[in-house]
Amino acid sequence: MKKSRFTDSQILEAIKRVEVGITVPEMCRELGISSATFYKWRAKYGGMDVPMMSRMKVLEAENARLHRMYVEEKLKAENDEIADWLLRLTDNLRNWGFGLCYLYLRNVKGFGWNHKRIYRIYRELELNLRIKPRKRLVRQVSA
Repeated sequence: MKKSRFTDSQILEAIKRVEVGITVPEMCRELGISSATFYKWRAKYGGMDVPMMSRMKVLEAENARLHRMYVEEKLKAENDEIADWLLRLTDNLRNWGFGLCYLYLRNVKGFGWNHKRIYRIYRELELNLRIKPRKRLVRQVSA
């Protein structure tokens, strides 16, 4: 997230000065901001003091961190499910490559997973290194 040019105390001071009587366009010209920015500040920080504002920012950062942890855990669970499906398909149907596995999961089972994601997991499982054995004719040994 982009860091603000203004500190918490400067934002609160600007809001209080407008409450006292200075006009919004004057304040915006003085600070070099747009009126939309000022109104956004007022909607977000109006009625707060500096400690409360800093506490709110700490809580927002904590919330973002917890949200990231939740999303990562959810993705890990989905990736494990994809890996499980790929292993089951390639164990049962040894001649299926990525294309058939993807089409089966997408069209038959109805999963909405992206082909790039499935292929990434397919490669991580090293299923793409499957080598077909050569078919050779057995030589008849004459005695």
